[in-house]
Amino acid sequence: MSGTEAGSVNNGGGLAAFSGELSAAVAKAGASVVRVDDGTRLTASGVILSADGVIVTTSHGVERDEELAVVTADGARHAAALVGRDPDTDLAVLKVEATGLPAVALADGGTPAVGALALAVARPGEYGLTATLGLVSNVQETETDGAPEFVLSTDAVLYPGFSGGALVNARGEMFGLLNRLYGRGMGVALGAPLVSRVVGQIKAHGNVKRGYLGVRTQLVALPEALRSSLNVAQGHALLVLSVEPGSPAEKAGLLLGDTLLEVNGKAVEDVGELKRHLLAGKPVAVTIARGGARQEMTATLADKG
Repeated sequence: MSGTEAGSVNNGGGLAAFSGELSAAVAKAGASVVRVDDGTRLTASGVILSADGVIVTTSHGVERDEELAVVTADGARHAAALVGRDPDTDLAVLKVEATGLPAVALADGGTPAVGALALAVARPGEYGLTATLGLVSNVQETETDGAPEFVLSTDAVLYPGFSGGALVNARGEMFGLLNRLYGRGMGVALGAPLVSRVVGQIKAHGNVKRGYLGVRTQLVALPEALRSSLNVAQGHALLVLSVEPGSPAEKAGLLLGDTLLEVNGKAVEDVGELKRHLLAGKPVAVTIARGGARQEMTATLADKG
């Protein structure tokens, strides 16, 4: 056998092995992916998080609160109850009365790297288990109450009905929950740590307890001279347009015209970043600019409800 022929055989064997590994990863994750039926003509996917029937999906994929059902990998149809939903993250939690369900394996090892292999696994409509292949194309790292979280972008194609499915690695472990709405049809997934946190709050309270500061803000650019005098590197901050009477912001001493620079020592350059630090009942350290000088204050957040 020539060297060229031997190389072709070896390469073919390598590709076959790789293909088999991908198929195994899809099968492993697919056992935990369900079809969600809310009685409308549209369906979504969902992921089994625990053997006793806790399932996470997207809130936009569950338009109704009643007469919900999920179809598991073995074709069984289960009536499902809505535990709660969180509009801010577009997540919903369902519960079915079943035991011994195959819970998804969550990826361990921190934030996935850009360029890592990504398999989108879902059960759209009547098509059954469906998978597409891509890469992690972007990672936006955040944190909530000091815990790291992330949102992923992938070039794996997400077809209608993929929302609520799993974005998994080559071992079939989920590192994100798919959401076509966030990406306007493109590939976006909420990272597993974020999903776990929100699901935990929904299970405990029926919703997510978020802190209420009581300010209306507008994003503004910080001129270079002001950044230098304030000793900050950030290019933007939040200008306070109004402070609600009796709010935690008023009690802490925030005034109209203040500029929010940091919360808990983290630069605040958009409203989303501010919201991630607002946890009900938690005191937060707020750094503002007032009259061209930095000031520090503490606010204890109320429950937004």
